[in-house]
Amino acid sequence: MLSITKQFEFEAAHFLPNHQGACCRLHGHSYKLEIEISGETNTDDLSASYGMIMDFGDLSKIVKENIIDVLDHHNLNTIISDPTAENLVLWIKEHLPIKAPLSRIRLWETSKAYCEWRR
Repeated sequence: MLSITKQFEFEAAHFLPNHQGACCRLHGHSYKLEIEISGETNTDDLSASYGMIMDFGDLSKIVKENIIDVLDHHNLNTIISDPTAENLVLWIKEHLPIKAPLSRIRLWETSKAYCEWRR
């Protein structure tokens, strides 16, 4: 089986209302998001997506419209009541209308910390 991965970036602020440390205060992150799709390649040699699991451009458009445009430069608490990295990944998974099998979502909150969902 093959997979493709596309990376995205967005900036957002949040606070963790139940956290006992510094993250209970409003702060921002430069998030990096990776979306991985797995599957078989298109075998229809007359199709524009012949030999692809999914066109990278199509994947970019879906993620931009449904995820990036919603989250970028927003206070995430207005979208998700407790925007931990884990809750953000689950929210992203629920809001991705992708027909090809989603196999991984990785959300980097900092350069050294990420949350990952895998099929």
